[in-house]
Amino acid sequence: MKRIAYVLGVLALFFEMARLTPAQQQPSPTTGTHESSARPDVEALIQQSGGDVSLAFRSLDGGQELLIQADRPFQDSLVMKIPVMIELFARAEEQQVKMSDAIPVRNLFRSVVDASAYTIDRAADDSLVSDTGKMMTLYGLCEAMITTNSDIAANLLIERLSLEAVQERLHRLGAEGMVLASGFGDDKAVAAGLRNTTTPHALMTLLLMLAQNSVVSAEASAQMVGLLAHSRLPGSIVPDATVPSAASTGGDQHDAAIIIGARSFVLVTDVRGLTPPASAALVARISRALSASI
Repeated sequence: MKRIAYVLGVLALFFEMARLTPAQQQPSPTTGTHESSARPDVEALIQQSGGDVSLAFRSLDGGQELLIQADRPFQDSLVMKIPVMIELFARAEEQQVKMSDAIPVRNLFRSVVDASAYTIDRAADDSLVSDTGKMMTLYGLCEAMITTNSDIAANLLIERLSLEAVQERLHRLGAEGMVLASGFGDDKAVAAGLRNTTTPHALMTLLLMLAQNSVVSAEASAQMVGLLAHSRLPGSIVPDATVPSAASTGGDQHDAAIIIGARSFVLVTDVRGLTPPASAALVARISRALSASI
C-alpha cells in the first residue's frame, strides 16, 4: 500500500492509494447516509482529551457521516487556495483560459478595502518572492500556490479569475461555509473583518467531490488531487497506529484527509486548546475510530 502525504501550513491531506482498478477506487453509492456508529467513541476521545474539536467525516460511498460542530469556521491559508485552484481548472475546461498562458510575476497587490497597495513580506518565505519579473504559466502559478503555499501565486491567479467568480463556484459546488473575502496578505481586509474562512463541513464537501472525481471533470479532479498530494511533511490523520508529527499555529490545528483504500473516507478536523503533540495524537485516534466503523 502506497501512502502519499501532503501538509502545508496547518492542513494535512493524506491519500492512502491502493493499487485498485478505477471501479474499485470508487465505492458504490449507498441508498442513504447514516450517522457513524463511532460517535460515542469519538465523543469520549474528545472529552478525555480536554480539547475543543469540530469535525466533518463521510465515507466515500456516502453511507456514513459524522458532524460535530461542523459549521464552526476556522482560518487556514492553504485551505482557501483550494477553491482558487478549482476555479482555474474550471475556466481551463471551459476554454476561457489556457494553463499555458504566461503572466509576469509581481509582488504588488491592491486591498479589497480601499485599493491601497500591499506586498507579501519577504519574511513570509514565499517561494516566488524573489521571482519578480519572471514569466510563469497559470499552471506554474497554481503549482506554486498549492505545493509551496505561495500567497503571491494565489493573488496573481485571483486577479486573473476574480474573487466573485471563485465564490460563485463555491456556491455552485455546495460549499456554502467557505468564504474567500480577499487576497492573501491583505491586512486591511483582515482588520475590516473580511477574513478567508471555511468550516469543516464545507471543506469536507470539496474534498469528497475531488475524491469522487466530480469537480470540473474526472481528469481535472485527478490532476487537482495530484497537486494536493505533493508534499514532504507529515500530518495527524492516519489509518494505522503511527502518530506522525503535525504542524500547528497558535494552539489551533487543522487537518484534512482523503483516505482511499479498503476503507475510504474524507475527514476534516479543527482542534483547539491542545498543544501540538496532544492534538496530533487525538486526531490520529479519532481517524482510527472512524475508519474502524466503516
